[in-house]
Order: sequence, then structure tokens, then C-alpha cells
Amino acid sequence: MKKVILVDDQPTYRFSLRNILEDAGDVEIIGEASDGVDFIELMRHLKPDIVFIDIEMPRMNGIEATKIALRVFPDLVIIGLSMYDNQNYINQLIEAGARGYLLKMSNNFNLFRHILQSPKSEVFYSDGISYQPRINCLGKKVIAIVDDFETTTFTIEFALKNAGYDVLKAITPDDVLKYFDGRKIDMLISDYQMPKMLGHELVAKIKAMPAYENLPVLMLSSEKNDDKRELSRKAGAFGWIQKPYDLKRFLKIIEKTLQ
Repeated sequence: MKKVILVDDQPTYRFSLRNILEDAGDVEIIGEASDGVDFIELMRHLKPDIVFIDIEMPRMNGIEATKIALRVFPDLVIIGLSMYDNQNYINQLIEAGARGYLLKMSNNFNLFRHILQSPKSEVFYSDGISYQPRINCLGKKVIAIVDDFETTTFTIEFALKNAGYDVLKAITPDDVLKYFDGRKIDMLISDYQMPKMLGHELVAKIKAMPAYENLPVLMLSSEKNDDKRELSRKAGAFGWIQKPYDLKRFLKIIEKTLQ
């Protein structure tokens, strides 16, 4: 059973959403809040699995509340709700680490059921969203990403798909290595500090494969460590990006590399 908090400044919508979710799956509504400030306080005590949060609210909006919540509980699944098909809202919310953006006026029943069953399986969007990811002039390049922190992989995946890339996603080095079976891959983006295999060790393994010896590799890390950076460079990584990073600059580095 998934423990859920509902956050919306309209009590009637919270009531309606409660009924829909209870019909959609095995769920316990453990709390409700009318704005981001109350939600943050409520979350610290109740520790939910999933939060459905409105974007536009008094005192603190859903995007800012999402950022704060995920700093406290990084594995929390947060789904944004809005009346508006707004590209800026979508981008800001997903960059903050949310797992979806649903339009309140859409029929989201099947999505709610999917979210309750497999909340971390993908990034969720209402069918009614008209915003279409722009198609990058580079065409359909294929980028593999690996990071044991799932919020990072979801954020990067969303940004890359919006930029027109195909994405192969993994959360362990062993999982990402399975993609390197001769198929077309144009770039690897890898975390450095991962269980069982460090980033430079993964890069060395991939670069040893003839089909991928010239593969561009971008390393991500929250550490400022010159020794690890040098190990990555010697293994074949072309760049080292410090977390947290500017997403626009990050995409420009990728685009320039793949030109």
C-alpha cells in the first residue's frame, strides 16, 4: 500500500483526487496540505511514498516545495498537478526532481493506477499535454546514462529526450554494460562514485571494446577531487561535470561534443 500526501489549495480538488486515487489502487491518504509550507512540515512527520502537488499555491509553490522535499527525502516520488499546459512549469518541475506532470482537467485515471503500481518506472505525463519536445538538429543520437541515484537519471533522461536524443538508462555499471553489445551508442554519461565499480573503471571497460574505443564519455560527480578527475581522463572521459550543475550548460556540452 502506497502512502500518499495530497497538496492543493482547493479542498474540493483534494476531495475529488482522494476519491480517484482510492478507486485507482491500493493507497492510504496519510495527509493533506493547502500550500507548500504546510506540506514540508507535514512531510517531515508522515514520510509518504508519493506526493501529488499543485504547482500554483500561496506562500510556496509546488516547484519550490518539490526542491526542498527531495533534499530531505531524495527517494520521494512527487507528481505535479496543474490546470496549465505550461512548458516552463514542466521543465522546472522535472528539473527539480519530480516524476511527472499531470493536467487536472485530463482523464488521468489510468496514469494514477500506473503511478500507484510502479511509481519509479518512468516520468509520467497526461495525454492532454500539447507541449512537444523540440527535435534537436543533430538527429536521433543515442546516449547511455548511468547513475545509482535514480532522481539524477530521471532528470537527465527528461532533459535529453526533450532535446531530441534517444536514451538508454541504467542505475548500476553492470546494467549499463549490457547495452554495449555492438549497438549504436553515441555517448556515455556516467556517475563517478557507484557501488562495485567506479566511473573510471567503467570507462576503461567500455573503451577496451573495439566498437566503442572512440566513444565520448562525460563524467558526473559531487566531489571536487583532482585525482579522480585525472583517473577519469586517463580512462578516456572527455569531461567532468560537478554536481549540482546547470542543465542548459550541460546540454550545450553534449550538443557541441556530438556535432
